Amino acid sequence: MKILVRYLFINLLMPLLYLLLAFTMLFVIADLMDNAEKFLDAGTPALTVLQYYGLKLPSMVIFIVPICLLLSTLYSLSMLTRHSEIVAMRASGISIYRIVRPYMLMGFICFLFTAVVNEYFGPKYAYRADQLLKQQEKASEDVYFENIPYENPLLGHSWYIESFDTRPPKYVMHGITLRQQRPDGSDELKITAAKGQWLDHQWWFEDGAIQYYDEQSNIKGMAQPFEIKEMHALKETPFDFLGEAIPPDFKSSLDLYRYMADFKQFLSATTLTKYRVNFHHKLTMPFVCIIATIIGIPVGAHTGRKGALAGIMFAIGMFFGFYTLQFLMEYLAKRQFISFWTAPWSDIGTFDTAEIGTYIWVGPWSDVAQVIGSFNIAAWSGAWTAVIAFAALGSYLIHRMR
Repeated sequence: MKILVRYLFINLLMPLLYLLLAFTMLFVIADLMDNAEKFLDAGTPALTVLQYYGLKLPSMVIFIVPICLLLSTLYSLSMLTRHSEIVAMRASGISIYRIVRPYMLMGFICFLFTAVVNEYFGPKYAYRADQLLKQQEKASEDVYFENIPYENPLLGHSWYIESFDTRPPKYVMHGITLRQQRPDGSDELKITAAKGQWLDHQWWFEDGAIQYYDEQSNIKGMAQPFEIKEMHALKETPFDFLGEAIPPDFKSSLDLYRYMADFKQFLSATTLTKYRVNFHHKLTMPFVCIIATIIGIPVGAHTGRKGALAGIMFAIGMFFGFYTLQFLMEYLAKRQFISFWTAPWSDIGTFDTAEIGTYIWVGPWSDVAQVIGSFNIAAWSGAWTAVIAFAALGSYLIHRMR
């Protein structure tokens, strides 16, 4: 039995790897057509171009992996069906669960892989790739952001930073002005510094001064200069400033959640809705791998004896429909026509319902019912529906409790 499972798994894995390589090359070529002129004008070295695409690739995993998984599932099952291998397995007494398990396992592995990459690597490296591209356009190697205002109402801090180099680990700032206010709004002190660095999980300011104020915001005494000062009392981290400057597309779901939790009462309704939609969008995207797997199993088996073209066109059509519906629903949510959490999750629910319809379509009216066993597959689909429903409900309740 282990030999059979390994055979089915490899039969799916090989076309998946080839497709991942092909789609990655297509992505690089398409992006290079847009940015080749910028690289040539800036005289960008080839190593920097490779670095740019190495940084950008993780953010494309969430789009490349699902379509490759779908096409590899279609191809693998259609080949097995065309050569009557599935019929032979069933005739030998092998349960449908044993046949389908490698495909569902691969779908779950891709789900976990895309979820981890999309949360911990994709946004961060996509942002660095974007800044690297802008760096080539501006022919600058030092400054990523300039003239950054940052407000932290919870701590009464008002920052102004002339320039901020976001490259880790030091996160160097230049031209720092920090005002700290009392709860009544009056100034308590002002700190100015020529330079600041993030070392050992705290800020160190250089060549600055501290000016204190009385309760009426009048200057109190002389400014106290310093050459270097450990700012252990400051609670802001480099990621707080990045969170203010980085667009939502370059933030992970956890970053968005923390930002909304800290500044919910200070954000406008439009901005808060936009952040909420993006937050739920990032949570739902890994589930597309599950959708791809569940769609690919019946369609691939159904079209095995009739040619793979019909199944491929049908599957691509469903994927195009999914992303179209997703864009439309999220647009309506950002315009506040519908609830922010229903927009991303309704797409998943709609296509999960479509998958059940697919199983019904290929079931009693086709010989695939003898091969796939629609009852067991429907159970898998129902299980994933429950997972998706609980995830949607949990994320909704989290925001309601906030």
